[in-house]
Amino acid sequence: MALATPTLFCSTAHPPENAVKSEIVRPVAQFPPSAWGHFFVDFVQDEAKLDEWTERVQVLKKEVKMILRNAEGTPYEIYLVDVVKRVGFAYQFETEIEDALYRIYNANVSDGHGSDLYYEALRFRVLREGGYKASTDVFEKFKDEQGKTFKKSLTEDIKGLLSLYEAAFLGIRGEDILDEAIAFTSEHLKSSLPNLDPLLVKQIQRALELPTHKRLPRTNARYFISFYEEIDGKTSEDMRTLLEYAKLDFNLVQAVHQREIKDVSMWWKEKGLAEKLSYARNRAVECYVWNMSVAPEPRFSRARVFGATTLSMISMTDDTYDAYGVYEELKQYTEAIERWDLAAMDELPDYVKPLYHELITYFKETEEELEREGYSYQIGYMKKAVQDLCRGYFTEAEWYHNRYTPGTEEYIRVSLITCGYPAVFLLTMVCMKEASVEAFEWWNSQPRIVMAAAEICRFIDDLVSNKFEQERGHVVSGIECFMEEKGMARQEVQDLFKHFYDTAWKDINEACLRPIPFPMYILSKAVNLARVIDGWYNSNDEDEYTFSGGRTKEMITALLVDPIPV
Repeated sequence: MALATPTLFCSTAHPPENAVKSEIVRPVAQFPPSAWGHFFVDFVQDEAKLDEWTERVQVLKKEVKMILRNAEGTPYEIYLVDVVKRVGFAYQFETEIEDALYRIYNANVSDGHGSDLYYEALRFRVLREGGYKASTDVFEKFKDEQGKTFKKSLTEDIKGLLSLYEAAFLGIRGEDILDEAIAFTSEHLKSSLPNLDPLLVKQIQRALELPTHKRLPRTNARYFISFYEEIDGKTSEDMRTLLEYAKLDFNLVQAVHQREIKDVSMWWKEKGLAEKLSYARNRAVECYVWNMSVAPEPRFSRARVFGATTLSMISMTDDTYDAYGVYEELKQYTEAIERWDLAAMDELPDYVKPLYHELITYFKETEEELEREGYSYQIGYMKKAVQDLCRGYFTEAEWYHNRYTPGTEEYIRVSLITCGYPAVFLLTMVCMKEASVEAFEWWNSQPRIVMAAAEICRFIDDLVSNKFEQERGHVVSGIECFMEEKGMARQEVQDLFKHFYDTAWKDINEACLRPIPFPMYILSKAVNLARVIDGWYNSNDEDEYTFSGGRTKEMITALLVDPIPV
């Protein structure tokens, strides 16, 4: 895109200085090739094995229900709920989990453990994750007599410290005690590492890198299945049952995802957009994983396929504005998107016609399918989202063309749209029968939870990409906008952006507390969007969408290629 800061996909290639004003000079392709190519087109599943796993799951499901029922009303119930959520199959036991949360919230299930930091923090976190506003008052008893800091004796309770650390990231604005808890536990967990056993060190290091609350459900599931197997999977009969179920469920859900990515890959190969738009990133697999990470449940299969296909084309649109198109061409493309009519292709440069044609055609075909089922209204909202996105891209192209530095409010207003998250959130609802007109109208009102996820995307984008871009002699980013208007030093702006990031997460947490306007399977999409950008960019300060051959490839292999050994 024309401004220095990248969009959702953190592009790092931009027009040379004279590309904006020239109709001849264009940058050569600067993006690495896809790490996957057409790998999933020829992917073959072991159907006999899948049938065997499906039969075994049906047997185990009854046993899991019995384990949950036997723990009702006990502190062990809190632990079990946490395990079931962490290993990834809570969606299969929604009624049981909801009933358990109601009991935990309305009864003193931690009786006998009231002075146990581990259990108090675990109870708090499990309830907050379930949408209950558990009180932070439970942590006051763990502070010293003056109430100014946490008791020094807690530093000996590593299990409790880690539990409190993980719980504290479920905080909302004004809960200062949780901010204090993060600082306190972080310091003492780090200093304790040299004296701990390797398994605990690994767990703490992972949490300090990125807390569990900010990690994606599917990556968490794979990690925690292995983790629980190491700590008590061989000694606890209940845990052996839960872990066997978790492994089989993970593999069966993975099989659903494999079939979907195969369909997406076949469509992508058939349309040949990667070859026709060689200047743009070919990231169909990564776009699928983005959507799959946001809404992994099997019942949202159709929405994932639509979302991944559309997101792949949006990614190429991003690169058209950001890394290739010149000003007049971008103006033409934006006007064509506003018209949303194949006849507008006649006025477009040849290189972008295939992209425009496939975008308009794919939406039309999907709209016709949905019309037969009674919810074609969804496509109209998605068209608006794409038009808003391209309108924002072009605004930034004008900034670049005119060498204009926007004010901070103008920058944030536009860049929260062009980061892509409002559009991507909507993508996850299109083709979802459960998403009503009211849900789409709610999206149209720019609800706080969606915009907070966009803020997380935007500010991580700026923090991660800024140094690299400035080394390239690039134009202003969000950091430069704040430096110029506010007279702040670069480090001050970076600290401010980190504060914005923390506040946005608190707002997301609060938006998920009851009463909520829509079911959690809709709100959780915004939470998972924040987790995607946190995991792909924030944890290692690298753009792992563009440069997807390293940790991203490893992650995709674990999520889409290799089943968990059973």
